[in-house]
Amino acid sequence: MSDKIIDPHVHFFNLSEGQYTWLQGERPPAWPNLTQIKAPVTVGQLQSACSFELEALVHIEAGFDNQAPVNELNWLATHLKDIAYRAISYSQIDAPDSQFINAITVLRQPTLVGIRDITEGDDARRLRAPNSLENLAYLAAENLLFEAQFEIENHVVTEQLITYCQALPSLRVVINHLGFISDEQRWLEAIIKLSRCSNIAIKFSGLEFSSLSKDTHRWLLKNLLNHFGEQRIMFASNFPVCQIDVDYNNCWLHYFSLCDTHHTWQQLSNKNSRYIYQIS
Repeated sequence: MSDKIIDPHVHFFNLSEGQYTWLQGERPPAWPNLTQIKAPVTVGQLQSACSFELEALVHIEAGFDNQAPVNELNWLATHLKDIAYRAISYSQIDAPDSQFINAITVLRQPTLVGIRDITEGDDARRLRAPNSLENLAYLAAENLLFEAQFEIENHVVTEQLITYCQALPSLRVVINHLGFISDEQRWLEAIIKLSRCSNIAIKFSGLEFSSLSKDTHRWLLKNLLNHFGEQRIMFASNFPVCQIDVDYNNCWLHYFSLCDTHHTWQQLSNKNSRYIYQIS
């Protein structure tokens, strides 16, 4: 297929030089196909594995070195030199404001477009810390995104994020992995609330973390389109983690099959990511 895609959620691992304590420490995730997920992959191999033309990507921090996340950015500059890309790095969102500002200053490189701090489960409380508002305001002032990764069915935290987005209209937030799904009705309630903030976008990714049927995937996309519209949704692979359930090519073929029109496909597979992540 000749359609060009931009993948806004990809991880490349360098296990020989990076730490990745979450992946290769004493308690690695109990995922199927973990050996395949951990295997080193080049961008050329990823492009060759896809029926569509992967013309750009967004690399999401993967725990290369959380004490010095700039090391991951430096490695990416070499590893991804043959493709257009942007990078989301790591910084602790509830850190003291001076510490947060210093961390962002160290990370400033031309490819940097934002930071992610995973606040799943009990860590979600950190999104409610007073410093989080100050640090999000700094990101907004620096024209940097915040990648929010937490369970949006935790409505207390979702309401807090909405409060931040309303207080900081120039802040740009991207919800990772559909905000996770365990209860479809509670998920939809959160989606409706979040969609009212025009500065929030969402990634259609992370389906490998659920056991939802393909018909339910269509229901998810239909509701996202109804509430977020075509311009604030992005298809994303979460490669290589998607291989829990599906290989890279079939992940994108599945997304293509969910779209009723080619216009929707182009928006969600390319145009929105290009605009949101400022890919020229």
